[in-house]
Amino acid sequence: MMRKTVLASQRLVVQEGKMTDWTNTLPLFLDHIWDQLEQGAKDRSGAARFVSLATAGLSGGGNTRMVVLRGARRHDAMLEVHTDAASQKAAELAHDPRATVLVWDAAAQLQIRLSVTATLHSGADVKDRWSQVPDNARKVYGGTPAPGQPIAAPDAHTMPRTAPARFVVLLCQVTSIDALWLGPARHHRAQFSNTDTWAGRWVAP
Repeated sequence: MMRKTVLASQRLVVQEGKMTDWTNTLPLFLDHIWDQLEQGAKDRSGAARFVSLATAGLSGGGNTRMVVLRGARRHDAMLEVHTDAASQKAAELAHDPRATVLVWDAAAQLQIRLSVTATLHSGADVKDRWSQVPDNARKVYGGTPAPGQPIAAPDAHTMPRTAPARFVVLLCQVTSIDALWLGPARHHRAQFSNTDTWAGRWVAP
């Protein structure tokens, strides 16, 4: 079995006994990207734990917000995010499922942009995921009034104990990745797409 160790420098990996700079090798660059995504989904301190999700606004323009990355699967290029069915992003993705996920890894000086196509899942389809949501986190689903509606004071809204009908899982199919590493002397940028089996190519930063 191939063993890979990432050193503290965030640039070098020891693979099969050899030291390699992941910023100079397309396959290792892609490995590092998915390592960061998978770590963020599992670890609250991961660089990709909180990511930016950008959607097309219903009235034009774009909207972006920070969301928690709940899942990342490389084998089928899937990211998972949870939201309230009454949220603006749910309405926007129902209208136009194309979106962008942005990650900034400060330690590695790495920006990752992922183009995704989102599908919304709720009800019986996500019963297993709802059962794993802690009680204190369930309170954010189903508040009154709905997210984004005007209120008279900061606390003039209710937080119900449970509202499973408003719990939505966004499964975001990654279709392409654009990654930019901000090196101290040179910047390296790579693009990967599902149209070429993620082989990747270098592009000017």
